Amino acid sequence: MYELKVKNDKGEVLNLSTSPNYNVYKITGLQPPTVSINSSVNATSDGSTVNSLRAGTRNIVLYMTLEGEVEKSRINLYRYFPLKRNITLYFKNGSRDVCIEAYVEVIECDLFTNKQIAQISLLCPQPYFKAVDDIVSYFSDISSLFEFPFSVPAQGVEISSITRNLRKSIINTGDVESGLIIDLYAVGEVVNPIIYDVFKRTHIKLMFTLIAGDHIVINTNAGAKSITLIRGGITSNIMGYMYPDSSWLTLEAGDNVFTTDCERGADNLQLTFTASILYGGV
Repeated sequence: MYELKVKNDKGEVLNLSTSPNYNVYKITGLQPPTVSINSSVNATSDGSTVNSLRAGTRNIVLYMTLEGEVEKSRINLYRYFPLKRNITLYFKNGSRDVCIEAYVEVIECDLFTNKQIAQISLLCPQPYFKAVDDIVSYFSDISSLFEFPFSVPAQGVEISSITRNLRKSIINTGDVESGLIIDLYAVGEVVNPIIYDVFKRTHIKLMFTLIAGDHIVINTNAGAKSITLIRGGITSNIMGYMYPDSSWLTLEAGDNVFTTDCERGADNLQLTFTASILYGGV
């Protein structure tokens, strides 16, 4: 059993699995996408050399019969699958609960048959399915110190404490590597923060001094790479402060270990890692 839903660009959701007006009997394009392999022939030896590999655009095609008041059912599809607009397709089975963004390529219906069939072709620029829930990992643990019975002395009482982790293991349960969104929060002065990927031996370093209340967002996702500073409610681009030998860190499938440091103010830095879980197919 599976569940199939579509959300249009206005946020309206149609559950195609439970609606009595549609009977989805076939879906293609749910397997891993086609990979384009760019290679060059070796001049002096057998075989060839692989230069690059790239997963192509995913094409998902939905086949369904229209039930109930057929004409209304068909026109309703145009509402949830608008041309030239972004839609999100949700698919859930016993193993995975995923979604993927797509654009409608074509909707085909035979208007002059007794049993009308709709065929909807969707093109997905990003070919991987994304888990509905992201990976969120904190570099700090909050321990509750509040307990009963209690009293509040004149100097006050501590109700929680924050333990800073210098090393963090993150498990990516997806099939492929994913980009990261790294949030850096400063509760005091932090000078030149750096984040290391232990296994890859790469890092990203900022030649920048944060003050209390600063929030830096590092986005390493393909097509959206950026480094922004939010200070006093004002957002600014600080990409130019990235140290020249830095790398855009990613989350490989499986275990990943990161550490963090800075030249001064390490205890004033709080980090959060957020990443999508990506799958080649369902």
